[in-house]
Formats: sequence, C-alpha cells, structure tokens
Amino acid sequence: MKRILIVGDSNGLGEWGTITPGPGCASLRDNTIFRPFNQDQYLEIKYPKPFQLVWPGFGYSLEKLFGHAVANYSFGGAGNFEAIFRAEEALGLAPPFTSPVFYNPDVIIWMLTEPARNYTRIKDKRETAVEAGLVDLEKHFQTSYKAGIDYTKTIRELDRTLMQVAFEGAQRVYDETNIPWIVIEGWGRTWGMENDYSFIKHVHKDWLKKILGRDIPLITSWEAINNISSLRSDLAETEEFKKIVNDYEEIVNYMKESDDFPDNAHPGRILHEQLAKELEPYV
Repeated sequence: MKRILIVGDSNGLGEWGTITPGPGCASLRDNTIFRPFNQDQYLEIKYPKPFQLVWPGFGYSLEKLFGHAVANYSFGGAGNFEAIFRAEEALGLAPPFTSPVFYNPDVIIWMLTEPARNYTRIKDKRETAVEAGLVDLEKHFQTSYKAGIDYTKTIRELDRTLMQVAFEGAQRVYDETNIPWIVIEGWGRTWGMENDYSFIKHVHKDWLKKILGRDIPLITSWEAINNISSLRSDLAETEEFKKIVNDYEEIVNYMKESDDFPDNAHPGRILHEQLAKELEPYV
C-alpha cells in the first residue's frame, strides 16, 4: 500500500456529467449511491456544478483495486501552477490556504494541463494572487514573467516556457521532500524535459492523445484562447494560433460525438479505471 497525492485539473478528478448515481460515500444508508443534499434544486439550474463530477477517477480505482491510500487535491480549471501550489500546501511547504491538513505521501501523481491556462495577466498591470493571500501561488507567476513569457515569439515557445516554470516548481518540491512524481500527459505535454529533472519517476506518455487519436493542440480551452487574443494580439494574428484554434474546434466536435467523453469534455470512468491499471506498476 502506498500513500498517493494527486494534483492537477478536472481530468484528475473523474467522470463529469449531470447528477447521476455514483459511488459517493457520504450516505450512511447506502455508500454506493451518490446522494448530494438538495439534488433536485441542483438539477433545476443550468449548471449544477460542483455536482457535475458524477464518478471518481483513477485515484478511486487505485484505492479500490489496489489498496492504496489516495488524497486528491485536483480541481476543475486548475492550471499547472495551481497544481504545484496544491502540492506545496499538502506537504506543508506553503500555508494550507485551501487544505486544513498536511499530508506525507510516498508518491505524487500530476495530471498535466495546458500551460497557456496560466497566461492570464498582463505584466505590471494586474491583480496578484498575493492580494488573496496566496503568496506561494504568486511566486510561480512571478517566475514565469522573469522567464520572459510576455516576450515569446510563438505559442510553442510560450507553452514550453510555462511548462518549464511549472517543472522547476515541482523540482523544488522534490528537492525539499525527496518524494517522487508520476506525470500524466493530459492536456499538457512534457516537451521531452523529463530527462532534465530528477523529480519525475515516470511519465505516462500521451494519455489523452491516445484517447482522442490525434495530437493535442497547444491551447485547449476557450478561456486561454480568449486570454491570448486579448493579451498578445501579435501571437493571435499568426497562422500558428489560427491553426491551434481550428485544431481545438475539431477536438471539441470529436468529444461531442464520442462515448469516451460522457460530458463532451472529460474521459469517463472506464478510461479512468484503465489509467489506474496502467499507473499501478509505477506507484
């Protein structure tokens, strides 16, 4: 049995959809049924979040199938900087702003997401995470500005630089704790940098790419597309950016038609269970 900490975006959590039965454990009467309070009221509104997570993901399978102890600190919409910050919180390397307890895992599993998700602010003209008390989250953004992300010439360079900053953050966590990481290529990729960092125990290559059967665009959310359009008009006018948008639209349309994506955006429970089986030898 290993103690596992999971960090990442919504793909680290499980199957998304509408409120349906699932293996929620909040009910003492029947721990196989998902029973949120006020279920009917959430069904009436247009967006029933956070109850759109209807079935737990690979972390649940690592517990049920293999007997590991799993703490999942992923959350929907998280960028890679937020994932590192959540790990820092859990390990006691940052004040536990969103978590009341420290955790001492044997391994950390990181679901990579699109780096462009963290390109959301204009240098010197922005609200900072410090204003919300998140000093240790802010340091990753500061590092990215020092790395020159406001002056990158291509989306490719922007993507790789942002991922490198996140990797450097994970390396600092490893240097402090000696806890190894397993990295899953979801919406994000390693750019082949895994050989440059000692924190990585294993890279689960091309997880989402294989499910989709096509390459993952460098930008995979409308929010990031809109942010780059407004913040970097020079990049938004390039053929590279236009192709990325077209490729993402094709992926969105594919997910709408595929049974692998129950909510048209996230892999379902079957793929998560298979992911757990693939990760188990490396845990």
